[in-house]
Amino acid sequence: MRRLEDLPVRVELPGALGEEVAAFVEGEAGWQVVGDDGPLMPVLTVATGLRPGVATVVVTDGPADQAAVRSALLGGALDVVAWPQDRARLLEAPLRIRATPVGGHAPAVCRVAGAGGGAGTSTIALTVAALAGWSGRRALVIGGDDLLALAGFPPWRGPGAAELAVLDVADAAAEVAGLVLPVPAIDGLGVLGGGGLVSDVAGWPADLVVVDERVPATLQHADVVVARADTSLRAVVGATGQVLVNGDGPLDGAGIRRMLGRSPTGRLPASARVARAGVAGRVPSGLPGSWVAQLRSLLEGGPR
Repeated sequence: MRRLEDLPVRVELPGALGEEVAAFVEGEAGWQVVGDDGPLMPVLTVATGLRPGVATVVVTDGPADQAAVRSALLGGALDVVAWPQDRARLLEAPLRIRATPVGGHAPAVCRVAGAGGGAGTSTIALTVAALAGWSGRRALVIGGDDLLALAGFPPWRGPGAAELAVLDVADAAAEVAGLVLPVPAIDGLGVLGGGGLVSDVAGWPADLVVVDERVPATLQHADVVVARADTSLRAVVGATGQVLVNGDGPLDGAGIRRMLGRSPTGRLPASARVARAGVAGRVPSGLPGSWVAQLRSLLEGGPR
């Protein structure tokens, strides 16, 4: 982790309050006030309210209501600081980030790979993460620009999953909260761009991390393999994960079973609505309920 005096901090406070706090953290603490567009990403956020999944210090303009303090702390805020009388406590907040045992929480990981391009891997990965979010869990999905576009985001800029992969576990866990983009209208779901594979997610602010690997070389070790109903299924033979056949193809049910040597976990029918949701950047909120319900039932045995 960076030296304490170089800590990148995001200040999300209005007007004069924001100016005073920014001047204090830069002048007194030697921290760096940064935005979301890099090159440094915030490790700590100072805001008027709790930011879920982000290391947050809540700052109030004057004395804080005790009920609000209790709610913020129970929700995971590092501290609630009344400004300006308790401002010295703000300097202690990063020590609480450091004191959090990284190995104390290891999210479940679901790796999704595809047997060939266009199989729907990104759509499946994003929907699996959304299912966790809809059930009240914190979910993070990692992928490339194709996946981001499905959720309505522009191409990724700045550090992402590929950069996290070269950091040690503690540093990666500290950085990830400042990198994740929340998906609108789906509480608890965030996306992390930059592609790449991840090996350790200990300490990450999530209950489930879904990785859109898309790389055929990872098929044998993926938790979920997505394939079309065609000869691309040959690459899936021997894979130990759940196999989802997505869309129509030249192989019928019997042909799929012969190719795989077993029955797939499930089949997702071709859907014009799924295609439209992808083009409009509204996956997964724009997917048909019946399609999502089927996928939920197919993945009941997945990571929890």
